[in-house]
Amino acid sequence: MKLQRKRHPRRRGAAAVEFALCVPILFLIAFAIVEFSRALQLQETVRQAAFEGARAGLALDAVTSDATTAAQNICNAVGVNGATITVTPNPLSYTSQTIGVTVSVSPSNNHFFTRFVTGSTIQSSITLDREVQAISNP
Repeated sequence: MKLQRKRHPRRRGAAAVEFALCVPILFLIAFAIVEFSRALQLQETVRQAAFEGARAGLALDAVTSDATTAAQNICNAVGVNGATITVTPNPLSYTSQTIGVTVSVSPSNNHFFTRFVTGSTIQSSITLDREVQAISNP
């Protein structure tokens, strides 16, 4: 008595086809995660830069360039390109009651791979009160 073996259809190359179909989707998801993580990092950097700029301008002897430099240093540390920093009032003087710093960045200049977010601007503003004392002029 002869045993007959079942013949299975050939599946040679099926794994390669499945791989070819799945890998582009996986890469798309991975790149999207990286890009949206960078967008969130830009948001947090802009907030931190605005806060540090305003904080640098709190001192009574601070000038506008102190606030601008502090905000730009935060942007440079993270690698943010093309940040626009606005300090109000400009010029900052010892009688200024408040200091406001606005930092804005274009995401299209700061992404790693692609441009998922285009045409928008990430912006953050902060205003801090200064402790200005009544100073009499001699």
